[in-house]
Amino acid sequence: MQPVYFPNADLIYLKIHDFATIQDAFDSIAHHSQIEFNFPQGGCQQRAQIMSMLLTKNFHIDHCKVWLFPPVALYMGDSRTLYIEDKNRLTPNNRIEWNYHVAPVVQVQCGSTVNTMVIDPSINCNEPILLNNWFTAIGNSDVSKYSFLLPDKYFFYCCYNSSNVLTTIFDGTFFNFENPVKDDLTMEKGLAINDMAIKIFHKYIQPLFLSDHEADKIKLADLKEIFGNTTALDLLFSQNISGYSDNTMHRYVITNYSDVVKEAKAIFNERLTYWTKVTNALL
Repeated sequence: MQPVYFPNADLIYLKIHDFATIQDAFDSIAHHSQIEFNFPQGGCQQRAQIMSMLLTKNFHIDHCKVWLFPPVALYMGDSRTLYIEDKNRLTPNNRIEWNYHVAPVVQVQCGSTVNTMVIDPSINCNEPILLNNWFTAIGNSDVSKYSFLLPDKYFFYCCYNSSNVLTTIFDGTFFNFENPVKDDLTMEKGLAINDMAIKIFHKYIQPLFLSDHEADKIKLADLKEIFGNTTALDLLFSQNISGYSDNTMHRYVITNYSDVVKEAKAIFNERLTYWTKVTNALL
Protein backbone atom coordinates (compact mmCIF):
# COMPACT_ATOMS: atom_id res chain seq x y z
CA MET A 1 0.00 0.00 0.00
CA GLN A 2 1.42 3.36 -1.05
CA PRO A 3 0.61 6.81 0.34
CA VAL A 4 -1.94 8.58 -1.83
CA TYR A 5 -0.15 11.92 -1.56
CA PHE A 6 3.15 13.14 -0.22
CA PRO A 7 2.59 13.41 3.52
CA ASN A 8 2.57 16.76 5.27
CA ALA A 9 3.97 15.09 8.37
CA ASP A 10 7.23 13.18 8.11
CA LEU A 11 7.34 10.57 10.87
CA ILE A 12 11.11 10.81 11.20
CA TYR A 13 10.67 14.25 12.75
CA LEU A 14 8.28 13.08 15.46
CA LYS A 15 9.61 12.71 18.98
CA ILE A 16 9.96 9.06 19.98
CA HIS A 17 8.11 8.12 23.17
CA ASP A 18 8.47 5.06 25.38
CA PHE A 19 5.63 2.58 25.34
CA ALA A 20 4.65 3.13 28.98
CA THR A 21 4.07 6.83 28.33
CA ILE A 22 1.92 6.10 25.30
CA GLN A 23 -0.02 3.37 27.10
CA ASP A 24 -0.78 5.70 30.02
CA ALA A 25 -2.10 8.35 27.64
CA PHE A 26 -4.07 5.71 25.74
CA ASP A 27 -5.70 4.38 28.92
CA SER A 28 -6.71 7.88 29.96
CA ILE A 29 -8.19 8.68 26.55
CA ALA A 30 -9.88 5.31 26.02
CA HIS A 31 -11.38 4.90 29.48
CA HIS A 32 -11.49 8.24 31.30
CA SER A 33 -11.98 10.99 28.71
CA GLN A 34 -15.71 10.34 28.11
CA ILE A 35 -15.08 10.09 24.35
CA GLU A 36 -17.56 7.52 23.04
CA PHE A 37 -15.63 4.85 21.14
CA ASN A 38 -18.44 2.26 21.18
CA PHE A 39 -20.40 4.01 18.45
CA PRO A 40 -17.92 4.04 15.55
CA GLN A 41 -20.49 4.65 12.80
CA GLY A 42 -19.02 8.05 12.07
CA GLY A 43 -17.31 11.05 13.54
CA CYS A 44 -13.77 9.69 13.42
CA GLN A 45 -12.48 13.15 12.52
CA GLN A 46 -14.07 14.52 15.70
CA ARG A 47 -12.61 11.73 17.83
CA ALA A 48 -9.21 12.15 16.18
CA GLN A 49 -9.26 15.91 16.75
CA ILE A 50 -10.22 15.80 20.43
CA MET A 51 -7.69 12.99 21.01
CA SER A 52 -5.05 15.09 19.27
CA MET A 53 -5.85 18.06 21.49
CA LEU A 54 -5.65 15.89 24.61
CA LEU A 55 -2.34 14.36 23.50
CA THR A 56 -0.91 17.85 22.98
CA LYS A 57 -2.30 19.74 25.97
CA ASN A 58 -2.57 17.09 28.69
CA PHE A 59 0.18 14.62 27.78
CA HIS A 60 2.67 16.63 25.68
CA ILE A 61 2.93 13.76 23.21
CA ASP A 62 4.25 14.50 19.74
CA HIS A 63 2.03 12.92 17.10
CA CYS A 64 0.41 13.26 13.70
CA LYS A 65 -2.71 11.79 12.08
CA VAL A 66 -3.04 8.95 9.61
CA TRP A 67 -5.83 9.34 7.04
CA LEU A 68 -7.07 6.28 5.17
CA PHE A 69 -9.07 6.65 1.93
CA PRO A 70 -10.82 3.72 0.23
CA PRO A 71 -11.57 3.54 -3.52
CA VAL A 72 -15.00 5.22 -3.08
CA ALA A 73 -13.17 8.40 -2.05
CA LEU A 74 -10.55 8.17 -4.78
CA TYR A 75 -12.12 6.93 -8.00
CA MET A 76 -15.39 7.81 -9.75
CA GLY A 77 -17.61 4.77 -10.11
CA ASP A 78 -15.81 2.67 -7.47
CA SER A 79 -18.12 1.93 -4.52
CA ARG A 80 -15.67 0.07 -2.29
CA THR A 81 -15.64 1.54 1.22
CA LEU A 82 -13.71 0.80 4.37
CA TYR A 83 -15.66 -1.40 6.78
CA ILE A 84 -15.65 -2.93 10.24
CA GLU A 85 -18.06 -5.14 12.18
CA ASP A 86 -20.99 -3.36 13.82
CA LYS A 87 -20.99 -4.92 17.28
CA ASN A 88 -24.18 -3.01 18.15
CA ARG A 89 -26.04 -4.55 15.18
CA LEU A 90 -27.49 -1.23 14.11
CA THR A 91 -26.48 -1.38 10.44
CA PRO A 92 -27.46 -3.65 7.52
CA ASN A 93 -25.49 -6.91 7.65
CA ASN A 94 -23.94 -5.67 10.92
CA ARG A 95 -21.31 -3.84 8.90
CA ILE A 96 -20.20 -0.24 9.41
CA GLU A 97 -18.93 1.37 6.21
CA TRP A 98 -16.66 4.40 6.09
CA ASN A 99 -15.68 6.66 3.19
CA TYR A 100 -12.52 7.52 5.14
CA HIS A 101 -10.98 6.97 8.55
CA VAL A 102 -8.49 8.90 10.66
CA ALA A 103 -6.69 8.48 13.99
CA PRO A 104 -3.62 9.82 15.81
CA VAL A 105 -0.22 8.20 15.17
CA VAL A 106 2.84 8.16 17.44
CA GLN A 107 6.40 6.88 17.27
CA VAL A 108 7.13 4.39 20.05
CA GLN A 109 10.38 2.88 21.27
CA CYS A 110 9.89 -0.88 21.66
CA GLY A 111 13.14 -2.50 22.66
CA SER A 112 15.70 -1.74 19.97
CA THR A 113 13.12 -0.73 17.35
CA VAL A 114 10.91 2.29 16.77
CA ASN A 115 7.33 1.41 15.83
CA THR A 116 4.64 3.55 14.27
CA MET A 117 1.53 2.99 16.40
CA VAL A 118 -2.07 4.18 16.07
CA ILE A 119 -4.20 5.41 18.97
CA ASP A 120 -7.69 4.33 17.95
CA PRO A 121 -9.90 2.83 20.68
CA SER A 122 -12.72 2.45 18.15
CA ILE A 123 -10.58 -0.30 16.60
CA ASN A 124 -8.72 -1.56 19.68
CA CYS A 125 -9.91 -0.38 23.09
CA ASN A 126 -7.04 -1.98 25.03
CA GLU A 127 -3.84 -0.52 23.62
CA PRO A 128 -2.27 1.39 20.76
CA ILE A 129 -1.67 -0.87 17.79
CA LEU A 130 0.96 -1.15 15.09
CA LEU A 131 0.11 0.75 11.91
CA ASN A 132 0.00 -2.45 9.84
CA ASN A 133 -2.33 -4.09 12.37
CA TRP A 134 -4.60 -1.05 12.18
CA PHE A 135 -4.76 -1.50 8.42
CA THR A 136 -5.50 -5.21 8.85
CA ALA A 137 -8.40 -4.50 11.23
CA ILE A 138 -10.17 -2.35 8.62
CA GLY A 139 -11.79 -3.99 5.62
CA ASN A 140 -10.60 -2.87 2.15
CA SER A 141 -7.57 -1.10 3.58
CA ASP A 142 -5.45 -3.23 1.22
CA VAL A 143 -6.99 -1.43 -1.77
CA SER A 144 -6.95 1.98 -0.07
CA LYS A 145 -4.44 4.84 0.17
CA TYR A 146 -3.18 6.70 3.20
CA SER A 147 -1.42 9.90 4.20
CA PHE A 148 0.22 11.23 7.34
CA LEU A 149 -0.92 14.74 8.19
CA LEU A 150 0.02 17.26 10.83
CA PRO A 151 -2.37 17.08 13.82
CA ASP A 152 -3.96 20.47 13.15
CA LYS A 153 -5.44 19.14 9.88
CA TYR A 154 -9.08 18.56 10.79
CA PHE A 155 -10.80 17.51 7.56
CA PHE A 156 -10.46 17.40 3.77
CA TYR A 157 -12.03 18.85 0.65
CA CYS A 158 -13.81 16.94 -2.12
CA CYS A 159 -13.91 17.52 -5.87
CA TYR A 160 -16.70 18.99 -7.97
CA ASN A 161 -17.69 17.19 -11.17
CA SER A 162 -18.13 18.72 -14.61
CA SER A 163 -21.66 19.82 -13.68
CA ASN A 164 -20.29 21.68 -10.62
CA VAL A 165 -21.88 19.15 -8.24
CA LEU A 166 -19.89 18.23 -5.14
CA THR A 167 -18.72 14.61 -5.17
CA THR A 168 -17.33 12.33 -2.45
CA ILE A 169 -13.94 12.19 -4.21
CA PHE A 170 -11.05 13.49 -2.10
CA ASP A 171 -9.25 16.34 -3.90
CA GLY A 172 -5.95 15.97 -2.01
CA THR A 173 -6.25 19.01 0.25
CA PHE A 174 -7.06 19.43 3.93
CA PHE A 175 -8.08 22.29 6.22
CA ASN A 176 -7.22 23.05 9.82
CA PHE A 177 -9.35 23.05 12.94
CA GLU A 178 -10.20 26.72 12.75
CA ASN A 179 -13.16 28.96 11.97
CA PRO A 180 -15.85 28.48 10.84
CA VAL A 181 -15.56 24.84 11.96
CA LYS A 182 -14.19 25.74 15.38
CA ASP A 183 -16.79 28.28 16.47
CA ASP A 184 -19.65 26.40 14.80
CA LEU A 185 -18.92 23.60 17.32
CA THR A 186 -18.70 21.04 14.52
CA MET A 187 -16.42 18.75 16.51
CA GLU A 188 -18.43 19.10 19.71
CA LYS A 189 -21.68 18.34 17.88
CA GLY A 190 -20.18 15.17 16.43
CA LEU A 191 -18.98 14.00 19.84
CA ALA A 192 -22.37 14.81 21.38
CA ILE A 193 -24.18 12.82 18.67
CA ASN A 194 -22.06 9.74 19.45
CA ASP A 195 -22.80 10.10 23.18
CA MET A 196 -26.50 10.48 22.51
CA ALA A 197 -26.70 7.57 20.07
CA ILE A 198 -25.12 5.04 22.43
CA LYS A 199 -27.38 6.12 25.33
CA ILE A 200 -30.50 5.78 23.17
CA PHE A 201 -29.21 2.46 21.88
CA HIS A 202 -28.87 0.98 25.35
CA LYS A 203 -32.19 2.32 26.66
CA TYR A 204 -34.55 2.00 23.70
CA ILE A 205 -33.02 -0.13 20.94
CA GLN A 206 -31.15 -2.97 22.61
CA PRO A 207 -34.25 -4.30 24.46
CA LEU A 208 -36.15 -4.51 21.16
CA PHE A 209 -33.78 -7.19 19.86
CA LEU A 210 -35.40 -9.60 22.33
CA SER A 211 -39.00 -8.95 21.25
CA ASP A 212 -41.02 -10.99 18.75
CA HIS A 213 -43.93 -8.54 18.59
CA GLU A 214 -44.54 -7.09 15.14
CA ALA A 215 -44.89 -3.52 16.47
CA ASP A 216 -41.51 -3.84 18.20
CA LYS A 217 -39.92 -5.14 15.00
CA ILE A 218 -41.16 -2.06 13.14
CA LYS A 219 -39.94 0.21 15.93
CA LEU A 220 -36.56 -1.54 15.94
CA ALA A 221 -36.16 -1.07 12.19
CA ASP A 222 -37.07 2.62 12.48
CA LEU A 223 -34.81 3.36 15.43
CA LYS A 224 -31.92 1.51 13.81
CA GLU A 225 -32.39 3.64 10.70
CA ILE A 226 -32.44 6.82 12.78
CA PHE A 227 -29.83 6.15 15.44
CA GLY A 228 -27.55 3.80 13.53
CA ASN A 229 -26.83 6.31 10.79
CA THR A 230 -24.64 9.29 11.64
CA THR A 231 -25.77 11.20 8.56
CA ALA A 232 -29.39 10.97 9.70
CA LEU A 233 -28.39 11.92 13.24
CA ASP A 234 -26.46 14.96 12.05
CA LEU A 235 -29.37 16.11 9.89
CA LEU A 236 -32.04 15.51 12.54
CA PHE A 237 -30.25 16.77 15.64
CA SER A 238 -27.41 19.08 14.54
CA GLN A 239 -29.14 20.68 11.56
CA ASN A 240 -32.76 20.09 12.66
CA ILE A 241 -33.86 18.87 9.22
CA SER A 242 -35.02 15.58 7.72
CA GLY A 243 -32.85 12.63 6.88
CA TYR A 244 -32.74 11.02 3.45
CA SER A 245 -35.11 8.07 3.96
CA ASP A 246 -38.85 7.74 4.62
CA ASN A 247 -38.39 6.80 8.28
CA THR A 248 -35.90 9.59 8.95
CA MET A 249 -38.18 12.35 7.66
CA HIS A 250 -38.59 14.89 10.45
CA ARG A 251 -42.39 14.63 10.49
CA TYR A 252 -42.28 10.82 10.65
CA VAL A 253 -39.69 10.77 13.43
CA ILE A 254 -41.46 13.35 15.61
CA THR A 255 -44.91 11.86 15.00
CA ASN A 256 -43.97 8.29 15.83
CA TYR A 257 -41.16 8.65 18.36
CA SER A 258 -41.63 12.00 20.08
CA ASP A 259 -40.69 10.61 23.51
CA VAL A 260 -37.42 9.14 22.23
CA VAL A 261 -36.60 12.27 20.25
CA LYS A 262 -37.32 14.53 23.21
CA GLU A 263 -34.93 12.56 25.41
CA ALA A 264 -32.34 12.31 22.63
CA LYS A 265 -32.38 16.08 22.11
CA ALA A 266 -31.92 16.66 25.84
CA ILE A 267 -28.95 14.29 25.88
CA PHE A 268 -27.49 15.93 22.77
CA ASN A 269 -27.77 19.43 24.24
CA GLU A 270 -26.26 18.37 27.57
CA ARG A 271 -23.33 16.63 25.88
CA LEU A 272 -22.82 19.54 23.49
CA THR A 273 -22.43 21.84 26.48
CA TYR A 274 -20.04 19.38 28.10
CA TRP A 275 -17.80 19.01 25.04
CA THR A 276 -17.76 22.76 24.45
CA LYS A 277 -16.40 23.27 27.98
CA VAL A 278 -13.80 20.54 27.45
CA THR A 279 -12.69 22.00 24.14
CA ASN A 280 -12.51 25.54 25.54
CA ALA A 281 -10.04 24.27 28.15
CA LEU A 282 -7.90 22.68 25.42
CA LEU A 283 -7.82 25.60 22.98
